[in-house]
Amino acid sequence: MLSLRDATLPDRHWIDFVLRHVDPALSVTRTLARIAAIRVETSDIKTFVLRPSKGALAFAAGQSVPVRVTLGGVVYERPYSPISEPGERDLSISVKHHPGGVVSSWLHERAAVGDLVELGEPAGDFVLPPSFPARLLFVAGGSGISAVYAVLRHALRERHEIDATLLYYARRPADFAFADALHALERRHPALRVHLLAQQPDDGTPSAGRLSPAQLDALVPDHLQREVFACGPAPLLDAASAHWSAAGCAARLHRESFAPLPDARDDAAARTVVPVTFRRSARTVDGGGPTLLAIAEAAGLRPATGCRMGICRTCTCTKIAGRVRDRVTGAVDDAPMSRVRLCVSEPLGPVTLDL
Repeated sequence: MLSLRDATLPDRHWIDFVLRHVDPALSVTRTLARIAAIRVETSDIKTFVLRPSKGALAFAAGQSVPVRVTLGGVVYERPYSPISEPGERDLSISVKHHPGGVVSSWLHERAAVGDLVELGEPAGDFVLPPSFPARLLFVAGGSGISAVYAVLRHALRERHEIDATLLYYARRPADFAFADALHALERRHPALRVHLLAQQPDDGTPSAGRLSPAQLDALVPDHLQREVFACGPAPLLDAASAHWSAAGCAARLHRESFAPLPDARDDAAARTVVPVTFRRSARTVDGGGPTLLAIAEAAGLRPATGCRMGICRTCTCTKIAGRVRDRVTGAVDDAPMSRVRLCVSEPLGPVTLDL
């Protein structure tokens, strides 16, 4: 029953409407942040210092924060790993400019100090456990250094003497973000070793090449005994997964990728049409893919979504029965009552969802 007290409370969205006329950064329903500063890290990576209107945002080092911008009346959301430390007043994100990328292009080409963005809830499990081993290995490529840099600094803050190695891959020496800061960390922590591995050196030295078992043996002989945190482009992560899986150490590898998913195939004949049942909605449809989220939305359902890339986990749902494949990791899940990410799960047979 609606109490008198509840009846006298104004609608929260109406409050937002009023607050926007006082200060566009004020909101009771959303977390808004102003761009306080912009720093150039490399030719295609910039750091944006965001000042949330509600104070410091709570997150764990290595997690991602959804950043939403409204362009042409359409809301776009992308996840970024903060490089600032948890608890700091400002939130700093480093963004690589992807040609054709809607959000990264706006940030690099049009965003200015004073502009507003919206922040979502931090999410992700690319984080150190409360108790972590004394030997760690970090592998980063391209913009993946953001998440790795955050987790590495957290490990060093927690245990100054920790034995850690970083393998950071980039195309050219000028493409290494935070190079000076990483070398400063190396000087302060004697057990930290930083390897900046350029594919196209400009000083006449040989190319560092790509991640390989031989390179790992040479640079980190005990790499299979270390807990590993890797973030970067798909080829780098695929090579890491293949190596640690072949060695029977897949459980030691923690990986994260912010790359967009491959485009869904347009050839409908190449897809398997399977029945997908939405139990709570009492509906069964013929799902032609490519993902459970796409099938649900085509059926008129509107499950909660966020990044639509398998990172924020907003669309996680209970799969009551059925067999699905994760389009990011390739893992096949046929266990009943498991939790799956709708946006990256494709059905391999009849599926029933608690939706």
